[in-house]
Amino acid sequence: MTKDRKFPEQWPKAQSSESGQPDSSAKMPASSLSRFQGSAAGAGSRQGSYLHLPPSTSEVSSGREAIDRAGSGKQKRWGQSTRAEQVSSQGDRDPASFDRSLHGWLKWLTNWQIWALLTFLLTAGLGGTALLMLLRLPAMPNCGDSAWTSGSEHLYCAQQSASEQTVDGLLRAIAEVHQLPEDHPLRPEINRQIEKWAGQLLDLAEKIFNEGKLTEAIASARQIPSNTTAAGLVEERITRWQSIWNEAEKLYKNAESELEKENWNQALGYMRQLLSVENTYWETVRYDSLNELIRVTQREGQTLDKARSLAEQGELKNIQEAIALVDKIEPQSKLYKKSRSLATDLAKQILALARKNGEDQKWEDAIYIARQVPNNSSVKKEAEDFIELTRARSIATRVTVRSLEDAIAKAQVIGPDRPLYLEAKRLISQWQDSIKDVAYLEQARNLATSGNVNNLRSAIAQAQLVSRSNLVWDRAQEEINTWQSQIEETEDGPYLRQAEQLASYGDRASLQAAIDTARNVGSGRALSDEAQEKIQGWNQQIQRLEDQPILDRAWNLAQWGNLNGAIATAQAIRPGRLLYNEAQSAIQTWQQEGSDRQLLDRAYQLGDSSQSPERLMQAMDLANQVSSKSNLRFSADAAIQDWSQRILALAQQRSLENLPQAIELARMIPFYSNLYNQARQEVEAWETILNPPPVRAQETSPGVSNSSPSTPPLPQETSTDWTNPAVSPSVSAPNPTEMPTTSAPTMPIEAREGMGRDSQSDPN
Repeated sequence: MTKDRKFPEQWPKAQSSESGQPDSSAKMPASSLSRFQGSAAGAGSRQGSYLHLPPSTSEVSSGREAIDRAGSGKQKRWGQSTRAEQVSSQGDRDPASFDRSLHGWLKWLTNWQIWALLTFLLTAGLGGTALLMLLRLPAMPNCGDSAWTSGSEHLYCAQQSASEQTVDGLLRAIAEVHQLPEDHPLRPEINRQIEKWAGQLLDLAEKIFNEGKLTEAIASARQIPSNTTAAGLVEERITRWQSIWNEAEKLYKNAESELEKENWNQALGYMRQLLSVENTYWETVRYDSLNELIRVTQREGQTLDKARSLAEQGELKNIQEAIALVDKIEPQSKLYKKSRSLATDLAKQILALARKNGEDQKWEDAIYIARQVPNNSSVKKEAEDFIELTRARSIATRVTVRSLEDAIAKAQVIGPDRPLYLEAKRLISQWQDSIKDVAYLEQARNLATSGNVNNLRSAIAQAQLVSRSNLVWDRAQEEINTWQSQIEETEDGPYLRQAEQLASYGDRASLQAAIDTARNVGSGRALSDEAQEKIQGWNQQIQRLEDQPILDRAWNLAQWGNLNGAIATAQAIRPGRLLYNEAQSAIQTWQQEGSDRQLLDRAYQLGDSSQSPERLMQAMDLANQVSSKSNLRFSADAAIQDWSQRILALAQQRSLENLPQAIELARMIPFYSNLYNQARQEVEAWETILNPPPVRAQETSPGVSNSSPSTPPLPQETSTDWTNPAVSPSVSAPNPTEMPTTSAPTMPIEAREGMGRDSQSDPN
């Protein structure tokens, strides 16, 4: 360390070591110093005479005394005594020995090398001592002790406090130097330091503000002394801090508000604006926290969306699963309120599903569904009341005085503080009003138990006393309808039984008598539908008895080929009769068969009378127009087969002379002919002959010359028979057994044409 030049008062003073050691300036032994002095005296004498004189007795005594003084003030090192002590002790013991020793010392003292060495050592020691004293720092004041009073000590301790770079440290530094008077010599330096510390304090407050501690930053800034330059910037800085802070808080709250509405894009927009608020805390810490909050809230929003999607499906299982998802939203979530609202809606949806089952009088299902409302739901009490009222309503549906009284007692359990108290009160009032009418209904039931017509009529009259506005009026009407049906069945049943007995004979007169008897059952009565159904069946039986012979005659005429007579006979069956549709279907069949017969006859005329391929094609087209459902279709297919065979044979015959014409003839065979595929094969074979594929050059052996092309061998003739062979005027017809019938010759065209020409020129 270097000496602090601001503290001139702290330069160290020469003083002895507190530990009792000699000072650095006295580190040379006293005996050496004595020798140096003695040698200096002797050197002076030597400079004048260059004589080596023995020291005087006084000099020796003084030298001994100096040695004794030095030795008494210096500790003995490593257990050795000084040489002077040895000489002294020897002198005491032996004078002659002492003289010799003294003479030796004097000889050494007159040696210049010794003096030069001593001079060098002394100079080096003094220089080192001076350097150590220069480098030695002054003793620092103890700032924890208030005993010091110098200005430099105040300034030093204030600087030490300010070096902490904390608000408290800077304030302590300023307070420390303020203790000094205005006229203190260090006041200019103190004022400069105060200005610097005030600026540092303002910067430190700015740093605290950027750390997110607005209140602490404002409090720190307002402790800056008012007489400093930085104090004039405090209020402006505080205003800016508060503006930034308010703007950041507004952005953060707006983002939170948008999150509660599940507006993710708007929340992200507010979050991005935090990056430009000029505050490190809001741009980093709060930005990251808001980013994490948005991410978590978005995930929770997805959970709510999934719950809503499940709830839209409407089944109890899906609603329960949706409630389980909603319950995962924690209370600290921004969507917690919305999740609780959704949970309430889901619970109400469960209760609505339970009410629907209750309206359908599915009491057990309604109670089970209502029990699925969560215990923490706001509609749980309403669900409990619904369960109690459903049980009461299920009891009341028995429509007896006792059941109504039990239902009233169960509904009265619901007190005025319950959600469904008003509904329970309304049902109790209805059931109480219904007790009197239910008594009428019970009396009517007792009368109707015998099944007698008169008692049934009395029961109906008793049940009609039930008021229309009463809850059991619908039940009374059901009972009345049942009893009225019993009366009508009792009265009309004999008519139907008698009619069925008449119809069992099966003849037309008996069936008509059965119809007349059944018509005694009036319309709108209990057995009227059954009577009408039976009457319709018996009418159809009569129609079949009347029309079936007509249709049978028509079929007989058609089988004999008299289609026109069959059609005329069947047309006698009029619309609305039982066999009308069947007759019309037969008429259409016969009409189609007549048309098909005409087509086939025309085809026969064309095909049988001509061998022209074109006429044969026309005949096949006419035959193909015969309906596939007609009985003549088989004959038409056989004719098409025969005419196709003719065309194919003609093509095969023509292939011996002109392959293109043969191909054209074979292609005339229609696709609906059974010979179509065979004709296509013939065409492909002939086209191959006309357009043979390129022949690859065969590799020749080394000893065989391939300068001249080899003549291809003639293909062997097939052993199949030919039909309709070509007959040349100069050549006798060959044996038909030697000519193919299904395929053309496979020899090359050039060879075959040459053979034809040769055969024509042969005179034999």
